[in-house]
Amino acid sequence: MKRLVLTLAVALVTALSASAQRLANIQVEARFITDKMVLELGLSNVQRNNIMQLNLSYLDAINSYRDINGKAWKHRNKELRRMMSDRQWKRYKESYYFYQPIDWRSNAYVHNIYAKYPNRVVVVHESKPCKHHKHYKSCKPCAS
Repeated sequence: MKRLVLTLAVALVTALSASAQRLANIQVEARFITDKMVLELGLSNVQRNNIMQLNLSYLDAINSYRDINGKAWKHRNKELRRMMSDRQWKRYKESYYFYQPIDWRSNAYVHNIYAKYPNRVVVVHESKPCKHHKHYKSCKPCAS
């Protein structure tokens, strides 16, 4: 009986750790896509916060390749169209890596944003100003 309880506890902790790791990865991906959208599309801070939530919800809803163009993707695009100007929407639709950030090719997920931005930089905030990432108020010095 002890062995069964211990096995279940280990399985539960493992599942929770995997779930937490998945959420952390989704948050990093959503932030990266959103920050690039802000730079390229000229989004306001209000738009950025709303779009961050939409990107997070969309990425979190992907559980299989069938979900890539599913309800969450359609909802995301409907809401983005509503909150963007005509110019921003046109640029968004023309940028496949924003419009279709995740794709399924050769039995694998493909993050299209990395075709445009292959050198992904994860910014960790500190108190020092950073001249390289103008959209961040502060970050660790980066190599560029």
